[in-house]
Amino acid sequence: MTAPRRAGPPGRPVAGTFDTARSSRLVRVALTTALTAVLYGNTLGNDFVWDDQLLARTPPPVAEVLGARTGPYYRPLVMLTFHVDRALWGDRPAGYHATNLLAHAATSVLTGELAAAVGLGAGAALASALAFAAHPVQTDAVSYISGRTDVLCALFVLLAILLWRRAAHPVDGHAIAAAAAFAAALSCKETAAPLALAFLVPGAHPAARPPRPLLPVATAGLWAFLYFTSTPAPPAAGSLAERAPGILMAVASYVRLLVLPTDLHLERFVAVRGWSVAALVASATLVTACGTGLLLAARRVPGGRFLLALALLAYLPGAGIVPVYPAIADRWLFAPEHFLYVPLLGLAPLLVGTTAAVLPAAPRRLGAFAIAGLVVWWGVLTVDRNRTWRNETILFEDALRYEPPTARLWFNAGNLALADGRLDEAAERYTQAIARAPRDVAAHLNLGIVRQRQGRTTDAVRQYELVLQIDPRHEGAARALVTLRAR
Repeated sequence: MTAPRRAGPPGRPVAGTFDTARSSRLVRVALTTALTAVLYGNTLGNDFVWDDQLLARTPPPVAEVLGARTGPYYRPLVMLTFHVDRALWGDRPAGYHATNLLAHAATSVLTGELAAAVGLGAGAALASALAFAAHPVQTDAVSYISGRTDVLCALFVLLAILLWRRAAHPVDGHAIAAAAAFAAALSCKETAAPLALAFLVPGAHPAARPPRPLLPVATAGLWAFLYFTSTPAPPAAGSLAERAPGILMAVASYVRLLVLPTDLHLERFVAVRGWSVAALVASATLVTACGTGLLLAARRVPGGRFLLALALLAYLPGAGIVPVYPAIADRWLFAPEHFLYVPLLGLAPLLVGTTAAVLPAAPRRLGAFAIAGLVVWWGVLTVDRNRTWRNETILFEDALRYEPPTARLWFNAGNLALADGRLDEAAERYTQAIARAPRDVAAHLNLGIVRQRQGRTTDAVRQYELVLQIDPRHEGAARALVTLRAR
């Protein structure tokens, strides 16, 4: 007989034995990374689009990135990644897209790691990672180079949570590392600030008497104070009661996107007014049922309360309570697909864990096949959606079909038409932009240029005069007006 193998030190697998936990983790990492590469590999052939031209392709100098805002936001870490991409890849967009792909793969892997850490089984952790990686609503953040703000924010939030779960005291190495990771998340997107409250929820830390999360919460509080005290007051956005129908309908639309992720498009808005009583009642019923289901699920799933809190706190900044576009908040609420990226960190494990908890032992294989089929279906939709992001012409043409209520997309589409010499089309799109933003100087100026090239001098003069009424010091319009009048 063979002599029995001697036991190794406590907590270390015996040489030659099968380390199940480590094997499960390696399988999860390999499958999640492979799936992400398959689903988003076709983005490597996509071009720079929209804000990529201003932010990613030609980022501001590093000193300016660190010391000042980029537009209305302060997201220095994201801008620094653009500088790294610029140094590595120059004007080749494939490298920038590869960075997004890798960041999404890492975030998906860590989503599975979080699911395993809170107590879900190896199969549920793998399914959580794959579901997060494959869901088509993620394309708005992953396929768009400038959309990496959400991806990197989610990545560092997960790192902060996983590091915090290892902390033994309020101020030790892991607690300090967790606070640093959370600061990195805030440096990617300021909407991470409410997520610090998730550290206070039972289940955020595995200990029966967890240490107080002083450092992560203090980091978020200080960041929020400095950020919002240095931000100019936004224009009045109307009352919260007036926006309530839009907020409700936005939640209902997100529920629909999570269940049936079709009809995806850029610049998604939800109307605030004009809903019928039947539509509002149906949406309220749907949202109430989903909310009740999530609360019940949170009680059955290990770490469920924490996962639900993570999802809700991540959704809160984009819920419309403080609207992204205050000037039109009495009519429209911005409800883009990428607002779901960070909430899915909690939703994916929660829903997968609920499925595993509800199914009896015997049909769980059927549940696994169902989840696999769902991932395949989502994957097909994701690959197809990535093609819409191939270039600006395809992207804008697709988005304009949904009549976006803001001027910026119409203006950019007009610029493409003007550059291609499609003057009638450019005029129509600039007109649509002006209808949505009557005091948009750039739209009036470019419409004047189009009318001038069309030989419609009177109309061109009128547009240049409107520019000068809005901005009397506008040199371009003044010169064009002098030239036309001289003729």
